[in-house]
Amino acid sequence: MALELVPAKMEYVPEMGRVCYEAFKNIADRHHFPTDFPSAAFARMIMAMLIQSEDEYSVTAMMDGEVAGSNFLLAADKVGGLGPISVEVPLQGHGIGRALMQNVVNHGRSSGIDMIRLHQDAFNMTSLALYASVGFDTKHPVAVMDVAASADPDESVRPVTPDDLAAIEELSTAIYRVNRRNEVAANIGGPFQPFLRERGGRIVGYYTLGMLGHGVAQTEDDMFALVREVARRAPPDERRCFCPIRQGTLYRRFLEAGFRNVKVMNLMALGPYEEPDGVWMPSVLY
Repeated sequence: MALELVPAKMEYVPEMGRVCYEAFKNIADRHHFPTDFPSAAFARMIMAMLIQSEDEYSVTAMMDGEVAGSNFLLAADKVGGLGPISVEVPLQGHGIGRALMQNVVNHGRSSGIDMIRLHQDAFNMTSLALYASVGFDTKHPVAVMDVAASADPDESVRPVTPDDLAAIEELSTAIYRVNRRNEVAANIGGPFQPFLRERGGRIVGYYTLGMLGHGVAQTEDDMFALVREVARRAPPDERRCFCPIRQGTLYRRFLEAGFRNVKVMNLMALGPYEEPDGVWMPSVLY
């Protein structure tokens, strides 16, 4: 069998989505966890969205002319977020995943992206070994949680607008230690709308809910209010967040408020990494 890595195209989306759905479902079912992709249709929607994004690098693995897997790199800002990566289930274990990983890493480096990050399912020993062997280091264990939404509206929380981006840049750089302004800007008005919290006339945090969401805040009170209010405004199937477990008091506060653990993932990084300084919540990418 001949393996070829080619740029992803919209015509590949039906098969890319099927491969992604079946690969994620297979590993999740074997470990008795819910899958990140509830249907092949949902996976196809994500594949199409990623391929059409100007900030995304997309690669498809072709085996004898048939789609065998895919991988992606979001590079809206200085850090590249890797994934989702998937390989056709019967073809796993034959080097396709490693080839897809190395292709994306090489693209990032040749494009001047020296910081690449991802989240890895802690129960997946195969992917943990693969990512580590490519050069990724584990930085934080992160709890993926179903959010208990606030019962009452919080008027301190509102949608982010383009006029807020300077403050968003300042907050993300000061707390997350990397600038995520472009990523936030790209989501304004879209399905992954970012929100912010104002206190005393100042913007003190921002947050986007869901698998692609992230945020920072000046205090745990600010983040707690943001996450629960944004969840109140979101459909039930999008009420999910990523809480770094080392933020122990915030994690316990979420549990006490009725948040429920879904699984644990490892935040992994390739290249320079600076620890966040404050309250932060990553996305499924980083």
